[in-house]
Amino acid sequence: MVDRIFYAIPIAVLVIIAFLVGFIAPDVSASRGDLSELSAQLHRLPARLEMLASTPDNNGNELPVLQTYYEVLGNLRDNYYAYTGQKVDDKELTYNAIRGMLQVLNDPYTRFLDPDSYRKMREENEGNFVGIGAHLRANKNQQIYIQEPIDGGPAEKAGVKAGDIIIKVDDKPIAGLDIDEVVTKIRGEEGTKVKLSLLRGPEQKMVEITIVRETVQFQMVESKMLEPKSQGIGYIRLRGFNEHSDQQFEKALTELERNNLKGLILDLRENPGGLLQVAVEIGSRFIESGPVVIIEDRSGAREPLNVDKSKHNHKRYPLVVLVDKHSASASEIVAGAIQDNNKGTIVGTDTFGKARVQTVSALRDGSAIAITTAKYLTPKGRDINKVGVKPDVAIEMPELKPGEELIEFGDEKRDIQLAKAVEVMNGKLKGNVSKPGIAKETPSATKPKR
Repeated sequence: MVDRIFYAIPIAVLVIIAFLVGFIAPDVSASRGDLSELSAQLHRLPARLEMLASTPDNNGNELPVLQTYYEVLGNLRDNYYAYTGQKVDDKELTYNAIRGMLQVLNDPYTRFLDPDSYRKMREENEGNFVGIGAHLRANKNQQIYIQEPIDGGPAEKAGVKAGDIIIKVDDKPIAGLDIDEVVTKIRGEEGTKVKLSLLRGPEQKMVEITIVRETVQFQMVESKMLEPKSQGIGYIRLRGFNEHSDQQFEKALTELERNNLKGLILDLRENPGGLLQVAVEIGSRFIESGPVVIIEDRSGAREPLNVDKSKHNHKRYPLVVLVDKHSASASEIVAGAIQDNNKGTIVGTDTFGKARVQTVSALRDGSAIAITTAKYLTPKGRDINKVGVKPDVAIEMPELKPGEELIEFGDEKRDIQLAKAVEVMNGKLKGNVSKPGIAKETPSATKPKR
């Protein structure tokens, strides 16, 4: 008997170890070498094991989550009569069960990402993707149009123009599809071709263009000196906050300085946000000290994300920031920090009002969930969720008349918000205003981290 126990104990331990290894192996794979993500997955292991072992009590009060789900799934497999003859797809049922569970939270930012959506999110954050190289938007008629082809990208080289309305992709109509669905159809493997059927100009001329997909780097920054250049007003448009944004911003700012920069206009219009850390990096270029943003978790504990002083490697300049109703999340972090610290004048319209932080957790099949885990506050403790950042100088873009050409941001002749920003900047320069702007140069500062 003792001998049996002697052998049974190590065997039981090995079985338990084998079970745990098998249980966490998909999490190791899903983390893709990201130690912080793996740590988060392992941290949730006890709760997952508890849920797995969950059974109802004698009164049936506790819902056995996994048991109930598999019971329903098995019932569907065995008994569902499909009117159209299709088979029950376990993956689609599971994905939609997850979507339904998250929908109950009534939180537009907590969401499920299928493998394609999660891959696109990673591509955008990493700054590279395979496609045609164009920014898409939806107009008030829910038509998907080319907001702007990326400079030097395959779309521009093939002749695609800003304002072109997409009617078909590979001869298939896209009416009723949202932007993400259209993007999915346009993207594909490098070297393959995609055909776009486009409506162009006021006359709505039909144009068909075939484009070879290439690996494209998201160009997050556009910059130039405004006319007349003798005024010394520089313009930087920041489209999003991905892993390359701060590096591209640094390069653009350095180039403007070579052209006798005296004042800077930062354009955050239609910037949907992106990576929180990159918002801190960009914001640090304008704030001398203290927090760029404050993170508050669900317990009420607050963590200030302070200025990265390695970004203090440029002179200070008078600053004007352009925002609109599409400036969201990381854009609002930067605009709010500049406003709270009195480092620049905010011009435009109220921003979107998204002040919630999402944590993205990879799942074992390549999908992911983005869960709201905290809220953020401006340096002065303002919660701008559903409120947005209020501009110091309010001005709206005019409504376009039917058939009227789109107004491109940065168009010095037609962009009236930019014209107002220039007016505000001229006032600063004439008044020799030196307070707002990029943080003072620090002799001991290090170069920006890459």
